[in-house]
Amino acid sequence: MTAASGRLARDTGLMAGRQLRVLRMNPGRLIYPLVQPLVLLVLFVSVLGNLAITQQAGGGSYREFLIPGVIIQNAALTAPTTGLALLRDAGSGLADRFRSLPMSRAAVVIGRLASDAVIFAVQAILLLGAAALLGFRIRTGLAGIAGVVAVAVAAGLAFAATSAWLALLIKDAETAERILFFPAIAIAFVSSAFAPVGELAAWMQPIARANPVTVAAGLVRSLASGTPTVSQLLQLACWVAALLLVPGFLAVRRWQAPA
Repeated sequence: MTAASGRLARDTGLMAGRQLRVLRMNPGRLIYPLVQPLVLLVLFVSVLGNLAITQQAGGGSYREFLIPGVIIQNAALTAPTTGLALLRDAGSGLADRFRSLPMSRAAVVIGRLASDAVIFAVQAILLLGAAALLGFRIRTGLAGIAGVVAVAVAAGLAFAATSAWLALLIKDAETAERILFFPAIAIAFVSSAFAPVGELAAWMQPIARANPVTVAAGLVRSLASGTPTVSQLLQLACWVAALLLVPGFLAVRRWQAPA
């Protein structure tokens, strides 16, 4: 490990720890990422959970089909908070303070993503716990649970990195708050999260098939039933690489640029 990469790792850890301490001191900030997903899960399952599943979804109860989609949907809807948090830091003058310190500037964005990875993991674990109470079972035991959490974290980080880049492009926090949730809602609902792709409107089906939410939700369903495929893993890996690495790099560049 070079000195530069070692400093980046150290500074990233410090930034991630700072953000987690902020959340510990302000637990109200956890209501949206942790409490709201549980409320949405219970509402969706209560309203839609007894619908009959179609043959295109592979059989089984609709509840087994729905809950993995809700897990990934919540990751997508939580991701915009990453970009909004970076804008709040920039607007409060923290960006200038961090630039004046002898630290890696990339660590601010990467550290924020690292702390959000913890949030996505806790969110997924809480949702799986609530889902178990609602009758959802993962047939592959602890390995399957770990796999589902890993998929939720990977998808959440991919969406979060993209939201960070878009937010830093927009610059204005109030405008970003109104804009960032539109694509998050779109990719969450124009997907197989709530219905098989073949049951969607004809114009939606090509979009839903190419949607990362569809890929991630499908992999969660396969992990729960013990039938994941290499193709599903590769598709998710490609989406995560595209949405995490490229926008993440661009977000770091935007953060480093003077205001």
